Amino acid sequence: MSQTFLLLSGPLAVGKTTLRDLLVQRHGFQIVRSSNFLRSKAEQEAGGDGRFDLQELGDRLDRETDYRWLLDEVAKPLLAAAPEQKRWLVDAVRKRRQVEHFRDAFGINVLHVHLVAPEQVLKERYEARAKQQGAFYDGCYEKAVDHDNEMQSRSLVSLADRVIDTNANDSAKVLADVVAAIAPQFT
Repeated sequence: MSQTFLLLSGPLAVGKTTLRDLLVQRHGFQIVRSSNFLRSKAEQEAGGDGRFDLQELGDRLDRETDYRWLLDEVAKPLLAAAPEQKRWLVDAVRKRRQVEHFRDAFGINVLHVHLVAPEQVLKERYEARAKQQGAFYDGCYEKAVDHDNEMQSRSLVSLADRVIDTNANDSAKVLADVVAAIAPQFT
């Protein structure tokens, strides 16, 4: 069995984290986490670790590396450290060139899944999560979706191998759809 790379994309509050957790728990995926890498890098550089600080750091790394940092500095070291691991989940790609670099590196073993939901549903989910975390303020969602990273992430729907509506499907159905899409690589 060769290695399988599942790239997740989609807007804020669409359900990427829920799907990620289910794939890890039920199907043995190992996570390639860009956020952990960015937090560590921000700490090394004495930068901030808030959402927007990390977005800006990621943007800088995109410019400096032609969007290769996620593949070269995050994914490849993890792959080298765990060559026996066959199922990898990149949580989450946000730029077209990131997807292209993974496809160039791993070819047919890459499946890009883009999650979608109606805008009002996304806003309600985002605001509920922000309130729960004590971070809610008026205009919070609008500011978050107005960021270039969010806009670029949403545009990845046109590159996706599979698009799944998380509002029309519960998490079990979304998981089943993803697993069915990668079934050939599971054998």
